[in-house]
Amino acid sequence: MDHVTILKRAWNMVWRYRALWIFGIILALTTTSGQATTLWRDGGGGRGQGVRITLSEDWSEEFDDQIRREVEELNELFRGWDRSEVEARLIATAIGVLVVVFVLVVVGRIGFYVASTAVIRMVDEYEDTGERCSVRQGFRLGWSRSAWRLFLIDLLVDLPVALAFIVLFAVSLSPLLLWTGRNETLGAIGTVAAVGLFFMVVFAAIVVGAALSLLKRFFRRECVLGELGVGESIRRGYALVRANLKDVGLMWLIMVGISLGYHILTIPIGLLLAGAGALAGGGAGLVVGRLAQAAFGAMWGWFAGGAVGVPIFLLIVVAPLAIVGGLWEVFRSSTWTLTYRELSALEKLKSGEQPEPEA
Repeated sequence: MDHVTILKRAWNMVWRYRALWIFGIILALTTTSGQATTLWRDGGGGRGQGVRITLSEDWSEEFDDQIRREVEELNELFRGWDRSEVEARLIATAIGVLVVVFVLVVVGRIGFYVASTAVIRMVDEYEDTGERCSVRQGFRLGWSRSAWRLFLIDLLVDLPVALAFIVLFAVSLSPLLLWTGRNETLGAIGTVAAVGLFFMVVFAAIVVGAALSLLKRFFRRECVLGELGVGESIRRGYALVRANLKDVGLMWLIMVGISLGYHILTIPIGLLLAGAGALAGGGAGLVVGRLAQAAFGAMWGWFAGGAVGVPIFLLIVVAPLAIVGGLWEVFRSSTWTLTYRELSALEKLKSGEQPEPEA
């Protein structure tokens, strides 16, 4: 297998096939907390007393006046509320946040599997026919039974391994129980043993995680391109890697090196974007916050400043990094799809079958 040629074809795919960028960005986006303040007091234990916010006595004098003004505004806002009402509102807010997070996670995972399926099929279709799909056609290719099967493959592979390592980590820490015997010598021996076992399990987890990550790339392509079920995709993907371990291992090492270079390159880019985002978002937030503070009070100044500054910061930082990450995801997925096609063609030649001619 010509690894350099595959990398060149994958690189050309990134720049020639712009519709893949959308799905790469989706993949990049989905892979993608002193001194305490008493938050509420009952004011005497009864209802109708209002909710009061009080400060600890040792706040820095430098911030004392500003914080007291904000606390007075909060007290005015909470006046007439009782403690149970505040608790109910906080619980309702927490539940609302959890629901939103859950929905975002579900939507993110759906987007990940649909985009993964779409990129694999679009690259394969381009290699077969030389025709590029539109973004709409890509979503049609991605929204399929194969996307659901990819989720099942991850679940079937990752869940038992995760449970096994949870048990192993628990076992590795079990020598610490020797401290319950109140014998310091045995406790020290148990600590040394626990630390050694813990790092052994961590090393094993890294090795197993890397191996599974590599294998799942072939499981997914067997599923999507071979239109196989979950179990058959795993079986045939493993067999393909095992039969071509040298070529797969070399490509994996090459991709690890490229990935390391990519992440090193993105560090200064991320720092520059973070600085620009902090200046733009912080400046806009400061101006809006000052205006809102003058008009409505200190508390609303903070809210207004954050509402303006944070989105600007995220837009400046996240959008460019998402585009760069999307290009990287397209390159990486295309590389492994082309690798899978080459190895599958070689296996067909070995077995006497005639591979389908490439366009």
